Amino acid sequence: MIAMRIAALPLAAVMTAGLLVVPTAAQQGAAPQDNPADVKALLFELANSMGMLRGLQQQEDSIITLEHWAKGTATVGQQRFDLPEYRMSMNYTVPGMRVDFTRVGPNGQKQRQIEVVAGAAAWNETERGRNATAAPDRAKERLVHLWTTPMGVVKAARAAGAKATVRMQGGSTVLSFPLPAPANDVMVNATVRKDASLVVPDPAALKELVGTYIVSVGTTGAVTSETTYAEYGDWNWDDYQADIMLPRRMVRKSGDMTVELTTTNTNTYNPYVIMPVPENIK
Repeated sequence: MIAMRIAALPLAAVMTAGLLVVPTAAQQGAAPQDNPADVKALLFELANSMGMLRGLQQQEDSIITLEHWAKGTATVGQQRFDLPEYRMSMNYTVPGMRVDFTRVGPNGQKQRQIEVVAGAAAWNETERGRNATAAPDRAKERLVHLWTTPMGVVKAARAAGAKATVRMQGGSTVLSFPLPAPANDVMVNATVRKDASLVVPDPAALKELVGTYIVSVGTTGAVTSETTYAEYGDWNWDDYQADIMLPRRMVRKSGDMTVELTTTNTNTYNPYVIMPVPENIK
């Protein structure tokens, strides 16, 4: 099913082709942060643009799990590593994430790292699902990583309810909200933009793509980070297209580490992704 996308949503209720279209507070001349309806409209717009919504009324969030493969580089302090293999497996219901990557240093030495979080538990593995060692001090940081992915932002902002706000800043729309517990001492500020130029002429991207997409996400509080996203498109395999949009380019900065990634493939058909907490971690 191809999801219809709209570039802007009004505040007055208008039904078009079975969709609820709502104008923004800026179009109405109101202060966005003073109108809670703006948050609901913006979250619909983001979810709709990324293809998260399904069902006859486009109200069902279709994304439960994701697999995301990429390659890139990681810089820790002054040390740069290549990342020839980088895989993020996400389950937004647990909530949990497994990041499985290989990094190669200047001397060519390879090191595989697998970092997992599930709820309030965090651990590392030597193989996927095997040989777990506890990493309790990393749980919150990893949950922040999960909730600051583009679709994680939408889900976490919905969970924040009335605590989520929208404001205009520097000509851009900023969505702010606290994360769910146990990371509720972290505040997210996500910058979104309605801009067709976010799409580059890539054969795998929809050239006519328009809508509202997250371009940067910053966090403050217990975990500080800054992530930028660009070049949204359907990066599933050619025979596995889903019309679900994810960024091709990502840059994440946290502490003294900067990770730059380019998406190679995705699986947005709710693949089998689990991360049960091992007995020795419980």
